[in-house]
Amino acid sequence: ELKRDAVTEGISEKTLTQALDGVQLSPNVLKLQSHQPERTMSIETYLANVVSHARVQKGKRLLAKHAELLADIAQTHGIQPRFIVALWGLESDFGANTGGFPTIGSLATLAHAGRRRDYFRGELIAALKLVDRGEASAQRMYGSWAGAMGQCQFMPSNFLRHAVDQDNDGVRDIWGNP
Repeated sequence: ELKRDAVTEGISEKTLTQALDGVQLSPNVLKLQSHQPERTMSIETYLANVVSHARVQKGKRLLAKHAELLADIAQTHGIQPRFIVALWGLESDFGANTGGFPTIGSLATLAHAGRRRDYFRGELIAALKLVDRGEASAQRMYGSWAGAMGQCQFMPSNFLRHAVDQDNDGVRDIWGNP
């Protein structure tokens, strides 16, 4: 059924075979879905773990280091640099931890057996579109257990809608290019 819907969305059979071959249900992903830190610890504990003094200092250094790029982004897209850097730090520790779960496998698991199956099914189809368009390989698409990818943890549908090739190198690389 998923393959039929994906073909209807324009995804090639070749991509479906390459991306979905060997994908299996991940009990670990389902377990993590029911133990999200935002729901299992207080805001004080969460902030203490995520917004450390060292991370704030690193954010200030990166804000200065990338000032010209961030000013260009602010001018072009209307997003304040401090918010971009804060999101970058919060979501992936400035690219140091972009996740260790295969995006396709995580999304397939959640689309099949998780809560909000329809949402994750749509995200899986969006991820397959990324592969089909050559914007990412299924083997490179790693992220969070919930399918969020890259340095700011975009869901695949948000990548399709909002990712930008800011350095004009022809690639929207949210994994390796700050």
